[in-house]
Order: sequence, then C-alpha cells, then structure tokens
Amino acid sequence: MRPPNLCTVLRMVLVLLLCAERCVAVKWLALYRIKQRAWETAKNCSRTSGLVPRQMKLCKDNLDLMPTVVHSAMVSMETCQKQFADRRWNCSSILKVPALAMDLVRGTREQAYVYGISSSALVHSISRACSIGVTTKCSCGALPTTSPSDTFKWGGCGDDVQFGLLFGETFTDATLTNKKGKDKGSKKAMMNRHNFRAGRQVVADSITRSCKCHGVSGSCSIMTCWRALPSFDTIGARLKDRYAIAVEVKRKRKKKEKVLVPVNNVKTSFKDDELVYYEKSPDYCSPDEKTGSVGTVGRYCEAKGRGPINCESMCCGRGHDNFTMEKEERCECKYYWCCYVKCKTCIKTLKLNICR
Repeated sequence: MRPPNLCTVLRMVLVLLLCAERCVAVKWLALYRIKQRAWETAKNCSRTSGLVPRQMKLCKDNLDLMPTVVHSAMVSMETCQKQFADRRWNCSSILKVPALAMDLVRGTREQAYVYGISSSALVHSISRACSIGVTTKCSCGALPTTSPSDTFKWGGCGDDVQFGLLFGETFTDATLTNKKGKDKGSKKAMMNRHNFRAGRQVVADSITRSCKCHGVSGSCSIMTCWRALPSFDTIGARLKDRYAIAVEVKRKRKKKEKVLVPVNNVKTSFKDDELVYYEKSPDYCSPDEKTGSVGTVGRYCEAKGRGPINCESMCCGRGHDNFTMEKEERCECKYYWCCYVKCKTCIKTLKLNICR
C-alpha cells in the first residue's frame, strides 16, 4: 500500500484542524437537554453533554452550580429564538447542539449573536443564583462605594455580577484554549473569544439600581436599594441591537501579534461590547447546506405586517398562501367568591399566511 503524498497529508491535517475548531464552539449548550434538578454526582460532566476537558473539570469542581449552567443554556437558546422569531434566520439551528450547523461555524453575524447570547446568559444566571443562595462559592454582590442620598440607603442583596463574570469567562473560554492551556490563535477563535467577551460586557453594563420602600402605611419615606440585573429579555434585545450593527473584521499583524481590525477603514477599532464577524451572511431565503440556510418555505408571515415579518420580505418574493384555523380558548372568565374562576370556551378564527 502506497503512503499518502504530502498534499494529501496536509489536507487531512487541515480538515482535522477545522473539525476540531468546529466541534468545540458552543456545543456546551447541549446541556439544556439535561432535565434533572440536582447534580449529586459528576456523571453528567462528560463529552456527551457537550463539554470539553477543561469544562468537564470545572463541572466536577462546581456541581452545585451546574443546574444554573443548564438553566443558562436553556435561557440562551429560548431567547435567541424569541428575538429572531420574525426574521428569516430564526435561530432554529441552535437546537441541533452539540452538532453545529454551518450557520454557527462560518464566522457570520448569526454566529456572533449565538456566542454573545450564550456567554451573557451564563453570567446573568450565575449572578442571580449567587444572590438567592444556591451555592456557598458566592453570595450577595458588593454594595456600591458611592454615598447614598437622603432618600435611600444601600442594603439588600444584589446580584453578584463580579463572580458571574469570572465564572462565565472561565467556563466559556475553556473551549478556546489548546491542551497546554494557551489561547487558540485562529481568526475564528479570536472572533469567538471577543464575542464571548461582548456578551459578558453587555451584562456588566446592564446592572441597575433596584429599591424597596419602607415607611408607615407604605409611605416610602426611605428606600433600601441594591444593584440588580434586568430581565434576560432585556439583555437579549440589547445584543440584538448589536447584531444589527456588528462590525466586519479581518485579521492583521500588528507589531509581533495578530489582531482583529475593522474591514471598513473609516472605523479604526471596535468596543468590547460590540459583536464582530468576518463572513457575510446568506439571505436565508432558500435551503443551502454550504451556508447553513434552511430557507423560509413553510414559515408564517404577516401579509400587512411591517419589517422582516412581512410576507414579501419573509417569503423572498416567492408569494404566500393564506388559510384559516380555528382555535379553542378560554373567554368571559368570572371570579366567584370564594374562590374560583369560571370561564366559557370560545372558538377563535385565525387568519394565517405561510410562505411558498
């Protein structure tokens, strides 16, 4: 049997490297399939759960935090699909994890958003978990050092965002290091690392003041305030805004290291909370395995709607079919003392449109 020539060997090595890069990604989101509430053993800390070796060790060392990590995976996936429900790309491919469709590995805006939403969901969930006492590794967030006003005082138990940021970075970026613990230097790894960081930064910048009133008969003569995070829907929406203005980048050698820089020369740099990409997205109109597009045939749309959900836009000019569907729902509900609610069942006719 003849040994393979040099070109064949190089091609094989390149394929393996690309596969390794692709297979790591955000496949830890597959943890959303684990339904159990408590991790009493480390049996779920395995590759089959979508974890790389460094994440497996983190998992075994932090079993009390893993239900929260599972929750963050579920939240990030649900939020991604909710935010893009009215777009041609509706984030449905994220459900395939740990397998990753091409739209999540090609360096597009969509990949950038998934990385951003996954890291932000992890930070958000862990920070909240600290404040409600699910673990002894963290607790309430540190009180602000700024002096309160006469109308309120610092107190309560705020979200521990600092611990959330630390754990989040350690867990997500573990997928972007080699066996020796050094950062991977490929363009894709650099992009993914930045977008992980952008997701964390959006969470850090979103913390606000939350207060509770005290006083006679609810007079709110004084308030106790603490630092808290908004709902994750707010974070998801803010990342969607950054998706819309994501920065196209290229890799360039600067002095002795390679860095990402904007393709547009008018913009000299990008911020820590901006998403970046290097591959233009397809139009997602038709199925295409090479780009990861599943097309919009069979998608619901609104004939008189505005924006991306409009049938002309969603169906890419192919036209649409309309039909009616009857749906049972509760109606004319009345509360009876004491203590139950009685409702009638009504039939509602829905007029729907579907892309050809």
